[in-house]
Amino acid sequence: MNIKDINKIDSDNMFDVIKNLYKHIEHSFEIIKNNNITSEKKYKNIIICGMGGSAIGGDFVRTVLLDKISIPVLVNRNYLLPKWVDKDSLVVICSYSGNTEETISCYKQAVKLKNKPIVISSGGFLLNDAIKCSYQYIKLPGGIQPRAAFGYSASLLYLLFCELDLVEKKIAKDLRIAAQEIEKLSLDYSNVTSNDALELASKIHNKFPLIYGTPLTDVASLRFRCQLAENSKILSSHFQIPELDHNEIEGFGKINNDTNLIIWIKDFDDLSENLERIKITRELLHHKIKEQYTYEHKGSSLTVRLFKLIYFFDWVSFYGAIFNDVNPTPVNTILKLKSIMSK
Repeated sequence: MNIKDINKIDSDNMFDVIKNLYKHIEHSFEIIKNNNITSEKKYKNIIICGMGGSAIGGDFVRTVLLDKISIPVLVNRNYLLPKWVDKDSLVVICSYSGNTEETISCYKQAVKLKNKPIVISSGGFLLNDAIKCSYQYIKLPGGIQPRAAFGYSASLLYLLFCELDLVEKKIAKDLRIAAQEIEKLSLDYSNVTSNDALELASKIHNKFPLIYGTPLTDVASLRFRCQLAENSKILSSHFQIPELDHNEIEGFGKINNDTNLIIWIKDFDDLSENLERIKITRELLHHKIKEQYTYEHKGSSLTVRLFKLIYFFDWVSFYGAIFNDVNPTPVNTILKLKSIMSK
């Protein structure tokens, strides 16, 4: 692949935005330090409200902090808050633009409950109203696609939980390690002549990938599916072990072996039972789907490993766009729908 061809297709320079994930993680430490977030009370539960690229950071943090936080955490992709949310809930409102319809609805409901939500946004209604009402907020850097701000949204939520003493502050070191390791990987994945992400993209860009993760890697599976849709402009599906062995495994009766392939995403800390399920399920499906690929990353913590997995698959989605000769940045159908909904 030629860098000139890439530059011609990638006219909005998604290449550099993806490459700079490690810089976004590093910058998040500076941002959180300058925001003076303080803990006002003991919360009984946490709800993170957002949509699309603004919600995936919540999925990430909920996953990596599952065994480190003692109260329930929910990621809410909806217009409505659950009935159990009240003034003693920590409500975090995440919207990169600050104008996301569903998220604004949740924000207004939280305010009616006399809750003081914490807003994470680059501007728009949400940031302006939070400032006006003297609510705590974290301002994101502007000028990039919401999905490309994952490094900020995930890291700032992670650091927010540290600042609120919901988890031990010392675990922030895992974010710094993730940034260091991703910086090293950036040299490999940005080599447009040959790298692992480019190779996988060449195999899947014109197919329908079936993406299977585990309870630990589901956020990477979801992120990959969304990135393939928005960047590569292709459809895929994602599901997880062990649930797929109780239903979806029966759906392979008339599957097209020429247009489908399977991508397994696992982690070092996955339950041994789930790893065994991947092995057996893969063997059972081999006569149905011959193309099957398995991915995992090494690292000192789940935080590091998931960041590295997501970084890898973001690159796959980018190169998939190049193979499909489409600019990975515009999301014209999404914008058209938002325009119609706002009328």
